[in-house]
Amino acid sequence: MEEIIKYLGNFHPVILHLPIGAFLFTLLLFIYGKFSKIELTIPIRLGLVFSFISAIISSILGFILQYYGDYDGNLIDFHMWLGISTTILFGIIYYLHKQNNNHKYLPQFFGVSSLLLVFTGHFGGSITHGKDYLKLPEFEQKVQFVNYDSIQVFKQVISPIINTKCVKCHNMSKSKGGLMLASSFDILKGGENGQIFTANNSAESKLYYYLNLPLDDKMHMPPDGNSQLNDNEKNLIKMWIDSGAPFEGHMKISDNSFSTEILNYLPPINTYVDPPSKKNLINLLENDFRIEKVSAESNFIDVKYLGNSFNSKKLNLLLKISENIQRLDLSNIDLSSVNISKLKELKNIKYLNLSKTNLSGKNLEILPENLELLIINSNPIQAPQLIKIANNPFVNKIFAYNTVNNEKLEKSLTSETNNKLFFGMSLKDFSSLEGFPLEKPIIEANGIEVNPNPITDINPSFNRILFVDSLEVRVNRAISDPTYRFTTNETEPDSLSSIYNESIIFTKSGNFNVKAFKEGYRNSVTKSFYFDKIKANVDNYNLLTKPYDPYNNDILFDGQLGSLDFRDGKWNGVFYEEDEEKAKQQGRKENSGNLIVDFDLPKNKNVSEIAVSCMESINVGFILHPESISLYDISNGSEKLISSISIPKSDVDEPDSKKVFKLSLNQKNIERVRLKIISNKKLPKGHVAEGEPAWVFVDEIFLL
Repeated sequence: MEEIIKYLGNFHPVILHLPIGAFLFTLLLFIYGKFSKIELTIPIRLGLVFSFISAIISSILGFILQYYGDYDGNLIDFHMWLGISTTILFGIIYYLHKQNNNHKYLPQFFGVSSLLLVFTGHFGGSITHGKDYLKLPEFEQKVQFVNYDSIQVFKQVISPIINTKCVKCHNMSKSKGGLMLASSFDILKGGENGQIFTANNSAESKLYYYLNLPLDDKMHMPPDGNSQLNDNEKNLIKMWIDSGAPFEGHMKISDNSFSTEILNYLPPINTYVDPPSKKNLINLLENDFRIEKVSAESNFIDVKYLGNSFNSKKLNLLLKISENIQRLDLSNIDLSSVNISKLKELKNIKYLNLSKTNLSGKNLEILPENLELLIINSNPIQAPQLIKIANNPFVNKIFAYNTVNNEKLEKSLTSETNNKLFFGMSLKDFSSLEGFPLEKPIIEANGIEVNPNPITDINPSFNRILFVDSLEVRVNRAISDPTYRFTTNETEPDSLSSIYNESIIFTKSGNFNVKAFKEGYRNSVTKSFYFDKIKANVDNYNLLTKPYDPYNNDILFDGQLGSLDFRDGKWNGVFYEEDEEKAKQQGRKENSGNLIVDFDLPKNKNVSEIAVSCMESINVGFILHPESISLYDISNGSEKLISSISIPKSDVDEPDSKKVFKLSLNQKNIERVRLKIISNKKLPKGHVAEGEPAWVFVDEIFLL
């Protein structure tokens, strides 16, 4: 029964609009009747009865919601008592209207009730959207332009060139010469005439050679009439091949010619821009725009238009803050009469939603250069225009539901644009409610965004943060203004979970899961992470084995966890060197591939566990989880086993993963310990490099 009552409380936000609308409409009837001298007694009395009864129901449901919810005590008290007072006044007005034909005091009571209604609504909005939901965003007074320090050459440069200029003729639906270029596997495989490039030799590589043939040569690629590669793009293909044609790994940007060509191709990175003027922000707010900062650390903003009609004047208001806009939502309005090509002035925009805007393809052929995600659902756009739109090399994904109603043509366009265009096969993938899934919540922990890499959300334990004293967790509100609900017990948030209103402080290790909910939208995916409170830092330690360059970072006790990218500079790596002489030449005391470290335990910190964070990347990095981890007491100079764990071997096709292994430390008076992280030594049977040396990667050792 309690669960049913608790569930009913969730209807408070729905019911509360009934007394508000009914009372305001009744007030208008009362004013109109006063000035027009028309008798409106019956409709006014009906309006007052409905307002009073629905206000009582809303108050009861609100009381249930606050009783079971987790809300700011002061705010909820103000809101509750103002709501009760307003309900009582509704009843008094109804009584006076029924008893007093002259209505002598009704105007005063109507006025007081209207004011109470405004204040009640304000505090209700503060509970739902935060105390500062009407406050203009605050911006930093600084400008900073930064450049790339390292990039993934194939993914960020070569693949976009090939996708834009080559995949049109070399895809699953249309593979000239038996050649497909939609993936690194296809590029390596080649076509009917063999491989298309020779690593380190662009002169002998068809992929580069054919680009430089005369335009009228039948072997020139792309064929005449198609979009051609410019000199910058040709040079990049040449230099990539001559550098060994790597499909994986990062390249450090330096002063060489390859880096220069890359920087000429890629747009500059903007991390900070000047804040928009307060005047321009106020103009936008007054013209039905909703504004929200992307993050506390930047002056970039999200903008959503909430009005019913849009014109060139409102577009020009947007362009006055063009450098600051990173996300823009102009969906569900008619933009056919607006020169939408002016949006190209939004130099830093990443996300643009133009769904249901009555735009044709010609309106969209000119797009902002840095745009990464475009949504153009339910617009009258033809196939040729869709391809031209997809030719923007920096757009990663274009959602185009309900633009092409031919399944065969959809598949062809998807293949021709290398999966950049996304139509969806049906609406079964979405809920029956209209609209899109809500955006995945963005969480900040002590001011730093929790790992935004979507791969880590496959397993929340990949998202892990270490802290010493306390951890402040904050959810950044999206422009769609959903309700965020959270749990801290490793369960999935649902419609009955606690509502997030303001930042939460944690002083113990735990787990945080948050999900966005909003009527008319599909619920977001859950964003999760774990956090561990470190009881003490380790200052005095000694590595008995030397990690290999470039993974010799000596940061095992810095309190910083690495990502799933073993190249990110936060990992220490060792591998089994079978040749003992070679190991000695490299300055290694032993060649076991184990990682061994001695360190002092801090006094009076009541440490109960030693945790070791490890990575496994079997097929990319040849990295395996350890075979076992053992902890020894060496306070007296000799090894005395404290605890040990054996780690099950993973299958060859296991995806990359991170795990934290914990060893108990339940003995007292231990001053110094030795941690032995034992390697599996060789890659397992069935691996493409079976029997080759295996790596062990550790990014952090911490005390719990």
